[in-house]
Formats: sequence, C-alpha cells, structure tokens
Amino acid sequence: MVPDSRVEHVQREEPGAAAGGRTVARTVAALRRAIWALDAAAAAGAMLLAYALSPAVVGPWLGRASLPAAVYGGAFLLVAYAAGLYDWRERARPAALLLRILVVASLAAAATLGFFYLVFYRPIGRYAVAAAVALSGPLVLLPRYAVWRFLRSRPTRVLFLGDGPLATKLEGALHGHGAPYEIVHVEAALRTAPATLVDLCRARGVDELVLPGDPEELEPVLLPALHCLPLGCRIRSEADFHEDLFSSVPVEHVGPDWMLSRGLDTANHVAEGVKRLTDVVLALLILVALAPFTLLALLAIALSADGPIFYRQARVGRYGRTFRIWKLRTMRTGAEAGAPQWASDDDPRRTAVGRLLRRTRLDEVPQVVNILLGEMSFVGPRPERPEFVSELEAQIPYYAWRHFVRPGLTGWAQVNLPYGSSVEDARRKLEYDLYYVRRYSLLTDLLIVLRTAAAGLRGAR
Repeated sequence: MVPDSRVEHVQREEPGAAAGGRTVARTVAALRRAIWALDAAAAAGAMLLAYALSPAVVGPWLGRASLPAAVYGGAFLLVAYAAGLYDWRERARPAALLLRILVVASLAAAATLGFFYLVFYRPIGRYAVAAAVALSGPLVLLPRYAVWRFLRSRPTRVLFLGDGPLATKLEGALHGHGAPYEIVHVEAALRTAPATLVDLCRARGVDELVLPGDPEELEPVLLPALHCLPLGCRIRSEADFHEDLFSSVPVEHVGPDWMLSRGLDTANHVAEGVKRLTDVVLALLILVALAPFTLLALLAIALSADGPIFYRQARVGRYGRTFRIWKLRTMRTGAEAGAPQWASDDDPRRTAVGRLLRRTRLDEVPQVVNILLGEMSFVGPRPERPEFVSELEAQIPYYAWRHFVRPGLTGWAQVNLPYGSSVEDARRKLEYDLYYVRRYSLLTDLLIVLRTAAAGLRGAR
C-alpha cells in the first residue's frame, strides 16, 4: 500500500469513481477515434431522412434512398477528411464547426449528384439533396459536440513514466494544443514500486501509462507498469504515443528495433501494380487536362526572355538511384551562383512569373513525365538533391530510409509542413516521411491525395 506520507500525492478519487471514470474515458476515446464512422452514418441518415420527408417521393422510399445515402455518406467522409475535420488539433467553436460541416455537406452533395449523373444518368432530386445538406449540419454536429463535452469532463489521463527529452516534448505538446488528454503528475519515487504504482493508478484514475524509450529508464518501471494491466490501463511506449498523436516518427528518440517493429514491406506486387497503373492513368489525364494552362505558362516564361523555359535537376530516387526531374523554370538564370542552395517558401530568386507558377504548382507539371517513366509517383517523399542528401544522411538518423519508396509530387510531409530551407526543417519533414514509409499503402496514398487537394484549394504550398 501507499505510505501515509505519500497518500496526499495519490488519493484524488475513490476507487469506484476511478474505475467508472476510466470506463467513460475509454468509451469516449473510442468514439473520438471512430468519429469518422459516426459522421458517415449521420450523413447517410440525413439523406434517408431527406427522402422520407420529400414531397416528391411517392410510395416506398427506402429502396430508392439506400444507394444515394451510401454514396453521400462516403463522399461526406472523404471531403471531411480533406477538410481536416479529423485533426484533433482543430478546435473550432460550434458555430464555426457547423459552417464547416455545411460546406463539406455541400461538396459531398455535389459529388453525389455528379456520380449519379455520370454513372446512372439519373437525378436524385433537388429537394432531397438540399434537405440532406441542411440535415447533415445538426446530425453531424450533435454527436461531435457530445463527444467533445465528454472529453472535457473526463479526458484520458496519461502518466509518463520517464523524464527524458521525448517525454518532456510530449507533455509540453499536450499542454499547448488542446489534446483530449490530462497529464497525471507524480513524484518519480512513486513510479518504481509495483504496489505503489497500482494504488496510484487506481486512485488517480490513470487510463494510460507511457513507457520511456531509454533502456535504463525502462527497466525499473516496466514490471510495475505491467502490474497495472488488470486495472484496465493501456501501456505503450513514448515513440508509439508520439506516432499516434502527431502522425510522425520521433527520429531522434527511436532505435532500429522500433523502426522495424511494424516491418517494412514496400514490394507488395499487387499494391505496387495498382499504384503504378493509377500513376500512369492520372498522369495522362493531368497532361491532357492541364495542357491549355501549361501552354500559357510556357508562353509567359518565353516572353520574360530570361533564359530557358525548362529546368532540369538531379534528384535522388528510390533505393538511392539518381534521376533528373523536369520543371518549368521559376528562378532567374544563375540563381545559385555555382553552389547548391536551399529553396525557401518565399525565395527572392524567383521571377514574377515563377511566383505565380509556384503558387499554382504549374511549375511541377513536367514532372508528370518522370511519373510516366516510373522514376516518381504521385505520392511519396519529395526527391532531394544529391548534394543535400549526403549532408542530411550524415546528420539525421534514418534519412536514407525515405528512399525505400518512390519519391512523389506530394507526400505526407508536404501536406503537414511548409517549404524546408535547413537541416532542422529536413529533420522535421523526415518525421512525416518515415510515418508514410511505415504505413505505405494504397489507402494512405488516397488520404494524402485528398489532403493535397484541400491544401491546393486553400493556396497552400
């Protein structure tokens, strides 16, 4: 049991209340992770209800409404993800959140209408569509608001069992970003005795124990932490907690064993074949669709009379192989003065035409040729210059691991971070690139494409 002199640090809740609170926290945390399913169900329900209330629908309506409801629910889910509605760091007021939901619902309705016209060549009904959009607002908002209120009343209580730099970083991040977690602070001496830690977790209603990554720190706390499993406490490492919370890998704080814990399978022939086929089809479609804009860009560069139209540069691709990318030139001639330089978000070396091309990403259209040649993909880490790669591999752990997949026009790092212009920026981007490598799949690619499309509409780079 806990010594009397330390009871004041431990006993904050009755054991029964702690167990009940832990159950509530687990339930609400599960709902938060599955909020996408609630959204899809609410959107589909809105379409079903719209059909039921529509004066234009005569007779049995459920059979007619099932397919539109399913399509609309799926479209809502994809658009909501692209709009960032599933980012826990987003903390909008109910009125602002309702407006965003209505915008998402409108775009999802437009996609649903387009789907039915193109595939079945039949309309859904203007009243049903308008009513579904209007009903989606409250039906999606209310479950989200309920989960948010529960999270505020009983957030997931986390006890960090280490005092290292990664634990300090995580605690600081949880304090500063409105995460649905509450940090339990205790004295270091209370973490090492099994009976003491069990009593502490029971009394304080601890839901999750985060183990340190340093073996010297881990050894004295591992067995006490395992004794807390019967209480229903979840146990995971600091690196796993960081990866789940921020969708990135803390490269400075993990070892090769952790990096390989999920395995690395970037040679799945079925997935590779589907991805390659998708790349080729999309590349051809983009070349045709953007041909008029590309011709205008070529004309604008030619009229500026400041050097060649195209720009070629060596980059490092999959498995470290070097290839040359094609781009429309956006910088003035002789911009590097003989030495490689980092590009920045507002690079002063850009021409007037180049600024517009960079903002619209038209400068990267020629890289579609690299995709057709199989040197790049649409989704993957951005290819870096060989001069910088050798420097970054020497300074940043696991930098070479990003070359296990094809480089891409867009990637997980690109949708989360702006331009990088230093070694530290490259390290931060690598955290997201390695997260992508560890979760390399067609679904991951689809989600990144959705986020990229949303970022493009906002004018992000």
